[in-house]
Amino acid sequence: MARSHLSLLCLCALAVAIALPGSAQNDDASFEFESGPFVFEGQTNMMRAEAPLIVQGDLRIAADAVLVTALEFEEAGEFRLTGNVRIDVGTAFMEADSAVFAYAQGRLSRGELEGTPVSFTDVDPASQRTVTGHADKISYDNVARTLRITGEASVVYPTREVIGCDLIYDFGTEKVSSGSADCEGGFRFIFRRESAEPAAAPDPPQ
Repeated sequence: MARSHLSLLCLCALAVAIALPGSAQNDDASFEFESGPFVFEGQTNMMRAEAPLIVQGDLRIAADAVLVTALEFEEAGEFRLTGNVRIDVGTAFMEADSAVFAYAQGRLSRGELEGTPVSFTDVDPASQRTVTGHADKISYDNVARTLRITGEASVVYPTREVIGCDLIYDFGTEKVSSGSADCEGGFRFIFRRESAEPAAAPDPPQ
């Protein structure tokens, strides 16, 4: 089925014609919206769409469906995403059952992700080091590039795992810290040895 390729500026024109500020011409300051079939509700200024794709800078968001609560670029609004939500940020990505992404003044600011569970994967392309994590809920701060992981939360490094009810992970530094001192049972750390290279098979007897 054909997809609709709509920039947010085009979507704004459906509701009211506005002029974007000059800074919105920068790649990091503008975001684009693309979708399959959609319905725009003129009275509420909302839109429902299938197969949405939202892009701003290196942030890319896809899902099965979305409700857009405000179509003016400079107004505050939300993308309410459902079904197979995937968020790519540079070399990292997150997956969830549903998510709500807030935006204001043309900027995507924060996402609240929920799932059974929500997960993330962060890959260092230079070392191929991978950090993964999962939880009941993840709050993503697109300005600080951090995750707040709550519920049954876990962050897994190649040789260690951190477990607790409230963890904060920083994409830039790969640092994890406790978000709250009130976790029942505190925080747990599991340390693992790196898997050794398998021993070479002995030569068969002559």
